[in-house]
Amino acid sequence: MAKYLVRCIVPYTVVENFQKALEDLADSIMVFEDLESPPSDAMDENVFPIASMFQVDMLCDDTDVLKCKAHAEATANLLGLEITANVEEVEDTNWLLACHQGQPEVYIHPFVIHSSASDIKVGAGLIGLKIDAATAFGSGEHPTTQGCLKLFVKLAKKQKFNNVLDMGCGSGVLSIAAKKLQPAICVTGVDIETEAVRRTRLNTKLNACEHGYKVVCSVGFQNPETHNLYDLCFANILAKPLMRLAPNMQRYIKTDGYVIVSGLLDKQAPMVIQAYKACGFAVYSKISIQGWQSIVFKRL
Repeated sequence: MAKYLVRCIVPYTVVENFQKALEDLADSIMVFEDLESPPSDAMDENVFPIASMFQVDMLCDDTDVLKCKAHAEATANLLGLEITANVEEVEDTNWLLACHQGQPEVYIHPFVIHSSASDIKVGAGLIGLKIDAATAFGSGEHPTTQGCLKLFVKLAKKQKFNNVLDMGCGSGVLSIAAKKLQPAICVTGVDIETEAVRRTRLNTKLNACEHGYKVVCSVGFQNPETHNLYDLCFANILAKPLMRLAPNMQRYIKTDGYVIVSGLLDKQAPMVIQAYKACGFAVYSKISIQGWQSIVFKRL
């Protein structure tokens, strides 16, 4: 059976009501800030502007697509909007199986990242990471993941870490790599998605590093289990969430501790750097891969 995305762009002021009105129709609903839109007058809890427009995607079967489209447009009309929902067919497949079978090996010295289905032989002096990304981001292929790992490997040659935070852990690939390289560290993995939390837990077991590794579901630092002092944090997310997190990073990263950030384009780097400088961090090192920037900040 074919699957379809019904996509609408709606103002931030109505996105919550718009989403609630559609919840019982689609298989799932995904909501994203439209980062190309100008900022709204609203601010988040860290006093950063929220985008003025949001993208709302409904995933539905071919039998429901016309109903979803009509309902979305009617709901928008009731909210005072005149929009036409876009419809896009997406391939219906077993995503979990496809991810496992299609996930290639990724080499980022000394790490070899591969799925549990791979029969690869990891050579002497290398560290194998069994990462089944599946429904969570983080197979090691993306330039942001590679940038974070390259920067971490250089940093780990000079620094020993005790308490590591993985903010937006996805598949857990970054902090699992850290724990495989420095087994004594304790890790707190954090993700907004419950599926990512589940996937990270599975991957820690695949890599026999679940001891000293806890994973919690949280939006940023909202969960009290994240309230600790860390000497290293990975945050491979997006530019605006990174900026919003900067004040809390200042609170929970130790003096002389480090934050390795990514998920930002080269053109977004200056505003992220400015946000962290304002919160007591200095740029320690950085790398750009295929237009994606990864940065190490040091807490002053």
